[in-house]
Amino acid sequence: MATQGFVDMLGDIKMPSVGLGTWQVTDEKELELALNTALEAGYRHIDTAFIYQNEAIVGRVLNKWFSSGKLKREDVFVTTKLPMSGVHEDRVENYMKKSLDNLQLDYVDLYLIHFPICFKMTGGDPRSSEPEKN
Repeated sequence: MATQGFVDMLGDIKMPSVGLGTWQVTDEKELELALNTALEAGYRHIDTAFIYQNEAIVGRVLNKWFSSGKLKREDVFVTTKLPMSGVHEDRVENYMKKSLDNLQLDYVDLYLIHFPICFKMTGGDPRSSEPEKN
């Protein structure tokens, strides 16, 4: 297994300094192969986002690893992100819950604001949101 450095964060949290980013990968087989290869090679940081539309795939792969006993949840650092349409105090919790459901996790290690501006909600699908007009 590959060894890697860590970034020390507040609260005695160690974030692996090298991770697998999943941006632009929505093909299930391609992402499964990439995740399995990365985890076998020793990657322990997985980066995804609600807006990437691949959290459910990431969740299925991680669940297989956890269920098989190859890894424990605490062995993998998972980052996901709040979409722009969620940057509002009454939307964060809902998006966090959606991401946790998609990822099949009880918690994520790092939850980032993907882009620190808010989009006006124009419908149920955050990808269809448009910037608020003045």
